[in-house]
Amino acid sequence: MPTQIPTPTLDWLTDRLVFVNLDITCWSGKKSLTPEDLGLDRSQLPPETLVSLGEKQLIDPEALRAFVTLRGTARRHCLAVGTRFLGGYAVPTVKAQALLDRLDAVRRQYDAARATFLADYDDRLAAWANQQPPEWRKMIRDALVPAEYVGGRLRFAVQAVRFGAPAPTVVTHGGLAAALAGLSGQVLHEIAQLAKETLEKSYQGKAEVTRRALGPVRAIRDKLDGLSFTDGRFRAIVGEIDRLLAAAPPQTPIRGRVLDGLRQLLCLAAQPDGLRAFAACAAPTPADLFSGAAGSAFPADTGVEREVEIAPPSALARNADGGADDEEAVEVALEPAGSPANAEAEIDTEIEIEIDTEIEIEAESETERSASVADAGWFF
Repeated sequence: MPTQIPTPTLDWLTDRLVFVNLDITCWSGKKSLTPEDLGLDRSQLPPETLVSLGEKQLIDPEALRAFVTLRGTARRHCLAVGTRFLGGYAVPTVKAQALLDRLDAVRRQYDAARATFLADYDDRLAAWANQQPPEWRKMIRDALVPAEYVGGRLRFAVQAVRFGAPAPTVVTHGGLAAALAGLSGQVLHEIAQLAKETLEKSYQGKAEVTRRALGPVRAIRDKLDGLSFTDGRFRAIVGEIDRLLAAAPPQTPIRGRVLDGLRQLLCLAAQPDGLRAFAACAAPTPADLFSGAAGSAFPADTGVEREVEIAPPSALARNADGGADDEEAVEVALEPAGSPANAEAEIDTEIEIEIDTEIEIEAESETERSASVADAGWFF
């Protein structure tokens, strides 16, 4: 029978989490296209509730790329140590200050880019208009907005708070409990995105990899370790990752059984249900889940290897030459977890982990994009 996992309460998490909110906006550089821009009669067109004419680009999109990039960087920093929660990020208290320091550095970069952009704003607008066919230049110039307005739409702010659940005598609602119940699932979903990207970029079709390929694996390990108090089952996964990292050779390329183990781990991580099932096999008792006690992948007193069989993601079904991957349905023996070694010092170069941008833009719905280019406020 599966172990029943209790849901942590917000009061229990208050001392262990800091809620970080990113308030970052980037001007779209666009404005709604009107029938008059095209010399059309409104009465001859379908209603706007049925047909949209689209947008007109007021400035070179490349001039705005820095702001979008820095916003993505801030989000990746938050996801590296925390998880999405209530529209922001739930970050372990012990890692909050370091995160806020990194975000402050990104904010300074954003502010510098903003100052440079606004200083050259009029010249950039004129250059963009002059690149267009003569018959459309007036349309662009008539739609331009002043630099002061645009400057107000380029904002980078971060808030960090700690809070508790309201007393039942004040508010009774089940939304918070539902969000807390999905906290560990959200962590595994984010881990799956990183694992899939890592498989495709660093492990697919490779007979050997360098130690740089361990960077994303360490990122997965550190995120699960930092958030293990939200779900004690994460400790079993951390223990298995430590075992695999300790087995990696210190200098030579990684190949053979060690590479197979890393690839199998990423296959598990890329499928949240598979990773959750693996962790559940070694999950501590409910009384230990939130106690801070260390977990292990398998009982230390057993010398029996346990096998986990899993079909790798479709991305692994073919190698770099387009042929079938010999490891498509491999069974990898996962040995008992050993003592984790600190291989962190063996990496001389800090690896920047690129987290799949697909989940970065989930909150930007088509409705929000439409609103971003409305005359009332052209930013997103």
